[in-house]
Amino acid sequence: MKRVVLFFAVLFGLSANAQSYVSISDINYVSPTDLAACNDTSSYLGQTVITRGVVVTPGNVTEVASGSVTGGLRPFIFIQDTTVGGQSSPFAGIEVMGVYTSSTGSLQVPATFTQALPGDIVEVKGVVGEYNGSNQLSLADANSFSIVSTTTDPVVSDTITVGDLNDAQFVNNVTTGEQYEGSFVTLTDVTVTQVIPFSGNRVSFNIVDGNGNAMNVSDRFLAQKLSSWTTVNPNSPQTQGSFVPPVPGTFYNSISGVVRHDANGCTGDNGRGYEINPFAASHYDIGYAPPYIANFERDPSIPTSNQDVEIVCTITDFDGSVDSVAFVWSAIDTQSVANFTVAPMTLVTGTTDEFEFEIPQQANGTLVRYYIYAKDDDGNESYLPSKPINQATPNFDFYTVRDNGLIIPDIQFTYNSNGASPLNGAEVTVKGIVTASTKIGDLGFLYIQDENATSWAGIWCVGIGLNTYYRNEEVEVTGFVEEFYGMTRLNVTSSSKTGNLGSITPLVIDPSDSASYANFGWEPYESMLVRYEDPNNSSLYVSQTNLGFGDYAVSNSASAPVWSSGRVLAGRQSTTAYSSLNVQLVTDTSYASIDGEMDVTPIVVDNTMTFDAIEGILFYGFSNYRLLPRNNNDFINPSVTLDSITVATSPIGLDEWATSNLKAYPNPSNDWMQLESSGAGMWTIANVLGQQVASYETQGSLRISTTSLAEGTYVARFSGAQGAGTIIFIVQR
Repeated sequence: MKRVVLFFAVLFGLSANAQSYVSISDINYVSPTDLAACNDTSSYLGQTVITRGVVVTPGNVTEVASGSVTGGLRPFIFIQDTTVGGQSSPFAGIEVMGVYTSSTGSLQVPATFTQALPGDIVEVKGVVGEYNGSNQLSLADANSFSIVSTTTDPVVSDTITVGDLNDAQFVNNVTTGEQYEGSFVTLTDVTVTQVIPFSGNRVSFNIVDGNGNAMNVSDRFLAQKLSSWTTVNPNSPQTQGSFVPPVPGTFYNSISGVVRHDANGCTGDNGRGYEINPFAASHYDIGYAPPYIANFERDPSIPTSNQDVEIVCTITDFDGSVDSVAFVWSAIDTQSVANFTVAPMTLVTGTTDEFEFEIPQQANGTLVRYYIYAKDDDGNESYLPSKPINQATPNFDFYTVRDNGLIIPDIQFTYNSNGASPLNGAEVTVKGIVTASTKIGDLGFLYIQDENATSWAGIWCVGIGLNTYYRNEEVEVTGFVEEFYGMTRLNVTSSSKTGNLGSITPLVIDPSDSASYANFGWEPYESMLVRYEDPNNSSLYVSQTNLGFGDYAVSNSASAPVWSSGRVLAGRQSTTAYSSLNVQLVTDTSYASIDGEMDVTPIVVDNTMTFDAIEGILFYGFSNYRLLPRNNNDFINPSVTLDSITVATSPIGLDEWATSNLKAYPNPSNDWMQLESSGAGMWTIANVLGQQVASYETQGSLRISTTSLAEGTYVARFSGAQGAGTIIFIVQR
């Protein structure tokens, strides 16, 4: 009885101070007329409100990495409106992001936020926002979140249909679905159509109901992490998950979770409609499942023409036995999948579930395609790679035989719509021309590109020893292929210059061509140097001034919709925002210091600005492709004046003077140094990391102060009309 009195006391306190609060239901409510017109925007958007709700999802299981937040992640919870008893009800659920901006400008998480548990009653003071169509509260300040009470009455899910939310093409049905956004629901009698791995060791999957209506089952709360996943959230239960991915054809009696909105269709953007996010193992009730294929290995990953390829995997049927297993393949790149060679896979001696097959050696340059097929004793079928149940022909994996080593397109090229590399997890060595570097004035991250390819040609490099390379240098890198939130990159363990220079011409993309963008149409250009440009020589306009998280958009019209515009991300970088600090045009001046210190003065974009073109690296993240300009120079003929940026050029290929033409003394230096050359030119000073720390123009003799330089070794490089050369000097005190 005490629990009931306490709960209703909280509700009474809320009623007594009604003028101080806005209910979650009121925040979310959109009239039927607006929904019929595809307007699902909250009337409180942008306002600061106070509300209360019952916690549905634990605060310690969200897994959204963010280098701009102290601690490395943005935690989220979902809460249900206390004014309707804390239970599922139309418009009664909302997502809360547990981050506020401190007095010093840093993003912080209240200690109590990740401690919130289902049943806690919390009070939130926050700004009503929207991300990809989903309402979201973000904390107003350090005191904006508190646990005020608790109830042991669990939030009960509403049982709804997939058709209430989406149609067969995942298009959101806001007239019937918007009321469930943020709420805890249960879907019954659904079948898995496609499994979508991401981040290497987490998965999402698509389901359909009996009428073919489709939606994605997403993993915002670690419920679908594999056992190999290491959580970003230090407060997360490290053992949570150990999820066994379903196989297409798996039938679920029911799946429960909270609903998020990833807008598409008439509501704009290019998302996947409403999605459901389970947050506990009990939210999955499996009816039956086909054989499970796992632990696949191919050795070697990229063979030469004199190597056979060993295939090994394990196949298990959890509700019966495996009846047959086949390896289906072809070395003829024009052959249809229906005509692939079918061969039995055999059990490895001494095992009961490990199967093997050997692909004989093939000629250099051969494209080998293959898939694995298994059937259980009930006639249920499964494939690796997985085959959507509504797809007529199987998907396949592939590799190309390379005698002279693999090339970047071997890493990037894929037939899969999710863009995952066929070499994900493999150690590779590859060469490429530097298109963006870590040098002062540049993007701040290393990208290389195959000089001879026009698609699938770029790759992002992270890791060690990457700060010595200049644009246009050819480098060779060795590292592990990894998928980072949909972006393929190399985690480099070693690298070196080849001594050659190359040149990359930006690939021209029309940012207003929504047809080419749709269905991952820009995936072949990921990590490549590209140029947003109108094919009819029209100017580019800033069409969307602020799409959130630093994004704005450009198109051939100042009023073009989001789906007919190319995104640009600029002016910020941290461990999760990989854009330049040398680009002035940003969505908000706060980016001057929130995510790294900008090296130029920020200018907020507006829709009067025009450009002939914009160049940069094409990046993918948060379900969208976006251009990362490397510095101000990548804005071609802008209508606004931008600071000039100088990026150091490679010393490779320059005629070096004899040492006698250049002098630097005293060496070592304490507080000053004299630099001498036999003619006019430019001196640049760089540290041992290759980072430029100073530059000076000279007519032949120059005295500089070294008091601002830390003790250590430096490279002074002179470049002038008569030649170029370098001198190494030391600052010592």
